[in-house]
Amino acid sequence: MASTRSNAITAETAFVTLVRRSVRIHIAACATTAKTLIAWAESADRLAQAVGDELLLRIDGETDSAELAARVTAASDTHLQELSALPRVAADHFDARLVRASIDN
Repeated sequence: MASTRSNAITAETAFVTLVRRSVRIHIAACATTAKTLIAWAESADRLAQAVGDELLLRIDGETDSAELAARVTAASDTHLQELSALPRVAADHFDARLVRASIDN
């Protein structure tokens, strides 16, 4: 009879450990998603601001069309570089969240 109780305690402990790990993964995934969405929005904002500033300079006659195109292209290139870095940043953030001190202690 003692072995049945021992098996039940072991199964319960394993289940609790599984649930805790699942919750930690879920929290890390949610935090990473939020961080990635914020980084994307900030990058899009920087692009919109840069393009808007360049358009205002063109309207005011301070730049010509070729210069406008070059500056908008440079701003777009920066934006694409930021976007291409997002997956690595997200993966690093997710990994860092999982490495934090275990709640199983």
